[in-house]
Amino acid sequence: MGVKTVLLKNGLTKTIVIGVYRKILKLRRDYNLITTKPNYNNKIFCIGYQKTGTTTLGRSLKMLGYKHSSFDEEIYLKYYRENRNLDKILEYTSKFESFDDMPWLKKDLIPILDETFPGSKFIYLERDEESWKKSLNTWHYKKFGVYPDIEQRLHEYRQHKNFVMEYFKDRIGEDLIILNIKDKNGFKKLSSFLGKSAPMNSFPHFNKTELVSPQLGKLQ
Repeated sequence: MGVKTVLLKNGLTKTIVIGVYRKILKLRRDYNLITTKPNYNNKIFCIGYQKTGTTTLGRSLKMLGYKHSSFDEEIYLKYYRENRNLDKILEYTSKFESFDDMPWLKKDLIPILDETFPGSKFIYLERDEESWKKSLNTWHYKKFGVYPDIEQRLHEYRQHKNFVMEYFKDRIGEDLIILNIKDKNGFKKLSSFLGKSAPMNSFPHFNKTELVSPQLGKLQ
């Protein structure tokens, strides 16, 4: 067994690669924040709950040409969870075109985003509950070394869905589209909703769990 194989088996190589990848993403983000002027026009928000395919949706939005931001640890932890600095969150949001994950999927932020960025489009992702629970369990254990209270998280998942459906009940199909990442025509439906040409009918697959490293900040 070679040295490289041993390192990969121990997880060291993978951890280094993930660290480098995250640093590159941060450099790109910082460059964009410096060089881009604020724009408070319409945006694209993926407000599907965690582990419903948000990573795949985000990458798909990039493929459609949008300047995209996924989960941002600083924005979520420092400006949302710790002190709710809405000005910072909205300023950051003004410099991108599309978003997925937190903090943008949060129930208390959705109405604010809707009002601040008029004409925005929202994307909700559905997923079979059993499949969702399995994915969340795998991700949570890999990140934190323990399994979550899955029934509590399922309750939160359902609450979030109920909020989104109620909030957009008169705007589904116009301002909100409901998609399933496994839909063979999902990418085509998304592209049509956004007025774009679809590069393919189905969504490509990207697995965020593969890029998870232990304890980089709890996402609650």
